[in-house]
Amino acid sequence: MGAILVMLNNYLHDFATAMVVVSSYAMLLMVRYAEGGGVEVKRMVLRLYPRMLHLTAGSFIFLLFAGVIRAFTFKDYEWLEAAGRGQVYVLVIKHILLFILFGYGIYCWVRVHRRVRAMRRMVG
Repeated sequence: MGAILVMLNNYLHDFATAMVVVSSYAMLLMVRYAEGGGVEVKRMVLRLYPRMLHLTAGSFIFLLFAGVIRAFTFKDYEWLEAAGRGQVYVLVIKHILLFILFGYGIYCWVRVHRRVRAMRRMVG
């Protein structure tokens, strides 16, 4: 049962990484669209922003907690299996790509936050 829970944690950890990237990039696209639109479009995006912030922040918090579990179980549930199959390099590349994607998601969210602040000043 423990192995299943660890595998589920690892899967959800990867999924949460994707959620941070996708929600951040989607919000960035919506903000870009709203900047060229009318006041109603801007207001709609401004109303959507807190919900997307909660989704992204929730994914981020889950990443932290699931990451602790993953770190403690990494050797037994990921490293040894990858080493046994000769796929250590693939495992390393996977984690590097996930880290880069996560960083890009945070970068997008910082840009979104700045643009939303400016949009709030314009709309009032």
